[in-house]
Amino acid sequence: WVEDLKTPIMTTKYHSSYLTAGCWSPSRAGVFFVTRMDGVVDIWDYFYRQNEVAYSHKVGDAGLSSISVQGTTQSGGRLVAVGDNNGTVSLLEVCESLASSQSNEKAAISGMFERETKREKNLELRERDIKRKKAQSEEESNREQQEKKDGKDEKMEELLRKVDADFLAMIKEAEDDE
Repeated sequence: WVEDLKTPIMTTKYHSSYLTAGCWSPSRAGVFFVTRMDGVVDIWDYFYRQNEVAYSHKVGDAGLSSISVQGTTQSGGRLVAVGDNNGTVSLLEVCESLASSQSNEKAAISGMFERETKREKNLELRERDIKRKKAQSEEESNREQQEKKDGKDEKMEELLRKVDADFLAMIKEAEDDE
């Protein structure tokens, strides 16, 4: 969990069915399970691929509402219990490759999460810099427009003084002629 980020470091692709529950595998650092409202459980294996589900299984027609995976970091991870909206619990067994930890998996997944966290932090900083530069640019543009407006106002004042002086000169000239 990273509190200083406002965006997720990784996301799954969009699915039209609501996601209802999820949990990490207790035995594999890169595997997590997601249940959906359409009765399907998706198993993601981030150690091998990050952009596709490793395995999907339709448990039933009722929406799934909960999931739990048996095991510890050293063993287990093959038995998965999913509950549905009708109150039925189904027990599933996943293949050995989704339950047994691969060599250097934990280090690789940790490295991937750290890299993605740094990437998201850099993207947030870049976005903040772009917003700041845009605000500075808008402020400078507003200042320039105000200066132009002030310049136009000064020109108008000068023109009005000249017209006023010419008018007064014409009146004086008319009085002198009388």
